[in-house]
Amino acid sequence: MTKAKLNAEKVGPFRVAPRIRDSAHTGAWIVDVPPHLSPNGKRARHTLPTKAEALAEAKRMLRELQLDGALSGRGFVQKMSGVTLTEVSKRWLKEQDDRVVTGKKRQSSLDADGYKLKAILGKFPDTDVSSIGTREVADYQKHRVDAGCVAATINAETSLFLQVLRWAQEKGLVEKLPKVERIPVPVKRVDVPTPEEMSRILDVLGEHRALLVRFLAETGVRKTEAYTLEWPDVDSANRLVSIRRKDGFTPKTRHSDRDIPISASLADALAEVKKAVRAKALKDGETPPVLVFPGRFGGKLVNIRRALATAVNKAEVRRNGQALKLTPHILRKAMATWLHVRGVPDALLQPRLGHAPGSRVTKSVYVKVTTEDMRASVLDLEAERRTRMNAAEATRTA
Repeated sequence: MTKAKLNAEKVGPFRVAPRIRDSAHTGAWIVDVPPHLSPNGKRARHTLPTKAEALAEAKRMLRELQLDGALSGRGFVQKMSGVTLTEVSKRWLKEQDDRVVTGKKRQSSLDADGYKLKAILGKFPDTDVSSIGTREVADYQKHRVDAGCVAATINAETSLFLQVLRWAQEKGLVEKLPKVERIPVPVKRVDVPTPEEMSRILDVLGEHRALLVRFLAETGVRKTEAYTLEWPDVDSANRLVSIRRKDGFTPKTRHSDRDIPISASLADALAEVKKAVRAKALKDGETPPVLVFPGRFGGKLVNIRRALATAVNKAEVRRNGQALKLTPHILRKAMATWLHVRGVPDALLQPRLGHAPGSRVTKSVYVKVTTEDMRASVLDLEAERRTRMNAAEATRTA
């Protein structure tokens, strides 16, 4: 190895040099990090097998330093260009991860964002974030349509795309946000069961599943709120169920943290189950279960769609000749619809559902107009005419 090949090189504030031991070159190379750039404030050295790898690592570290300086407005480099969407997304995800740690965001939401970003970055891996405009976003939408994605999925990805670009704009990396037109989403028909149909469905369910389905239909809670419900959350004496943050569960929004009044019969049914499961655990010498609605083997319940589909078929609840589609979310909409028909105002309905006061989502998404409701609003002008004519005839003959 010639002396020239052993020359040290500077890459920004980092120094790449041969690793020397006992006055001889070991063959390895180091990246020398000065104290003011080291996490612990002390000089650090990273060892790599070859000079090429050491130079590549030094350039990567310099890029990280430049990005941190550009995004924070301080550091080694104040201004830079050519920041890719991948680099921005990486830092945006890190900030979102911090929000999960502090309880500002749910882990499931972060996971969903990660999947969406994976699709977006597949189209724009090395694209300069400042060069993304309306045309590029429209091309992405077309790309996803060609891939067979449904409109709702593409719109969700596009919304996240804009959210990341907006974050980059706040950091001074994007001058102007693109204008984006959402893809029209076909209106899906959602039929909710009537209270009478719901009672027939409950009749054919097993005792434990029937209680869970009844709980979902009467309270309108989200399925994750029901599946993670613990016995300390149930106050049968005061007929209240509390939805609270706990290990493994974070309410969807701050408005989701709430107390829900329940019926006397539901409170009694829950109290009886609690007494029974505790007695069984005591008899078997086991620890009483914590979850109100555990899965088959005592763990967290995952899905009850199959049980609901089977019950709907047995109860012969149909719409247009087909079995009614029933899910925990449709049960939530059913509760909202039933209470709306009974005249319950939004001011009471929204806190039950965990919606923000004044939210437009309650009526636009959760309250469904049923066929029976529509039938009650049918106009019969012929009947009106006959009534008028009969009244006139009665007046003449009087």
